[in-house]
Amino acid sequence: MQILTHMEGNVNVIKITGELMAGHDSEKLRKVVDESIKAENVNVVVDMEEVTWMNSSGLGMLISALTSLRSSEGDMRLANLSDRIRRPMQITKLDKVFQDFDSVADAVQSYV
Repeated sequence: MQILTHMEGNVNVIKITGELMAGHDSEKLRKVVDESIKAENVNVVVDMEEVTWMNSSGLGMLISALTSLRSSEGDMRLANLSDRIRRPMQITKLDKVFQDFDSVADAVQSYV
């Protein structure tokens, strides 16, 4: 898994590429979210366009990140979910917890 970040206005956009699973990857995402919170960039969009696979541990990583951001008075939106990624979210009913958007631009705009 690779993670790139950039700011769009006051929103931190986190682009994930590859597989979203446990292990070292969970530490990468946690570190990026923690750094964002420390910098007071608590509104985040996770661009998942290039996520090829996500298991239950990946879902847990997203829940953990969302919880950290919300406890810091921020929030997290998801963007560009493929059907392959959207399906596990629907099965686990996490589609009711996360707001997801068809594009990063729409997700960023939702914070306005």
